[in-house]
Amino acid sequence: MKKLFLLLGLALLVLACGPGSQEPSASQLFQAGESHFKNREYDKAIDCFQKVTQLEPKAAAAYNMLGMAYRFKANQLGQPELRLKEMEAFQKAIDIDPKYWVAMINLGTSYYNAGDHVKAVPLFEKALEINPQHPEKAQLEKMIAEGRGQ
Repeated sequence: MKKLFLLLGLALLVLACGPGSQEPSASQLFQAGESHFKNREYDKAIDCFQKVTQLEPKAAAAYNMLGMAYRFKANQLGQPELRLKEMEAFQKAIDIDPKYWVAMINLGTSYYNAGDHVKAVPLFEKALEINPQHPEKAQLEKMIAEGRGQ
């Protein structure tokens, strides 16, 4: 019986972003977006995270996940315009929460991967200032040094 309820709950989450659905909450949409993201359904994840940001314009985590969904879709399809949307979403998350170090690292990584190491440096530095015990600190410091030309 528990499995039936679990399956029904998951089905509702998956359907939350579909057309004709009852108006789900921002939390339900976020969970559905995460589920779609994990299942590599990036268009559905993007749709969910966009709906979250419409319902909750200050939802920094939703913008961060929107950026991640654009990143993975861009990796999948190789479309440069998706890279811009990826970076815009991460920047919006940082604008909403200037201490959101996860989005800083994500935006810095976007710049770094695009070859703009100089723009990545202050984002990585700020993220490490906020979270000095980051598990990938050594890698971030290496990228900072590269960005500074060291």
